[in-house]
Amino acid sequence: MNTEVPAENLLARIARQDVDALSELYDRYAPRIYGLMLRIFSSREAAELVLREVFTRLWSESARLSQGGGSVVAWLVVTARDRAVEQLRAQRAIPPGVESPKSDDDHTERTGAVARKSKGLVVSAAVKAIAGKPEARKPGAAKAGPAVLMDQLPFTWLPQPKEISFLDERLVLLHKVIAQLPKSQREALELAVFGGLSESEIAVETGEPLGKVQRSLRAAITFVKHRRRAVCGTWAANI
Repeated sequence: MNTEVPAENLLARIARQDVDALSELYDRYAPRIYGLMLRIFSSREAAELVLREVFTRLWSESARLSQGGGSVVAWLVVTARDRAVEQLRAQRAIPPGVESPKSDDDHTERTGAVARKSKGLVVSAAVKAIAGKPEARKPGAAKAGPAVLMDQLPFTWLPQPKEISFLDERLVLLHKVIAQLPKSQREALELAVFGGLSESEIAVETGEPLGKVQRSLRAAITFVKHRRRAVCGTWAANI
């Protein structure tokens, strides 16, 4: 029986500068991270750039991260999301330019294709870093800006690998949980998570009073946290 190597074991190997382990981890999770980025950005180029930055940063910080004991998948998702939100906020300060619209028809095919395209650049950066070439670590590439949450929080703050494994196995149930949210709560949560909007910005976007937006977000987060225990526990079938 072919058992998949845990992501945390791959991270430990990456900390020892094992490029093959980085390549395997990238193959496993890059399409998922890229798909998340496409929900946040309208530009595939922006999504691809964040994808590369996150995995390059993982390589450069692997020694520290491997000692934390948290979930590698959670770190990748949170770091990518925070970096993407930082980029969105920077873009909002600039008048929007003309941009080709994103097509949903080829989303699945292009997600894998673009992730594979970026892999060579990430692995190349790792090889150059081992060789000691300075161009392997361009300013801002391996480490995101100060808005990235992971600079302030310990790795152990993230969900643990066992919990992430449960959520992966029961992803359909998790989506079902989110679908149970009232429309106003779900919309506020999505704007906060994928749009990076503040409570006041969500109020402007939705036309709802600020107080209602705040209550909607609190209720949505409380509900999802509570039902997450159901997804990870033995009574998940009751969802």
